[in-house]
Amino acid sequence: MTAYQSEHKTMQQHIANYLGTPLILGNRTKVFSNEILFFEGDVNYTWIHFASGNQKVIARTLRYIEEKTDAENFIRINRKYLVNRKFIAEIGDGFVILSDKTILSISRRRKRELFLRLDDQ
Repeated sequence: MTAYQSEHKTMQQHIANYLGTPLILGNRTKVFSNEILFFEGDVNYTWIHFASGNQKVIARTLRYIEEKTDAENFIRINRKYLVNRKFIAEIGDGFVILSDKTILSISRRRKRELFLRLDDQ
């Protein structure tokens, strides 16, 4: 391996650590896990809410997104939301507060799973 290849590989590792796992969602949508606050399902569409405050809609179901994402980083908190655990700032009684102050409800059914997954951190 040449010095250039070694340096290039090291740079790619630093970028991956910073941006997170690349996710291919749909035909042309490539996003990085560390940029995403949460996914919001809306029938056959999913809104991607980014840490920058931007949003993007894709023609995929939340179930499809859940299958494509890293289960270690994303937690389904109810039938509508899939949340990046890195951005969970606080958990209340029946809700989650994200680092950008967004409040999302937790279903009773998924509350226990949420606590178990966060305890594994």
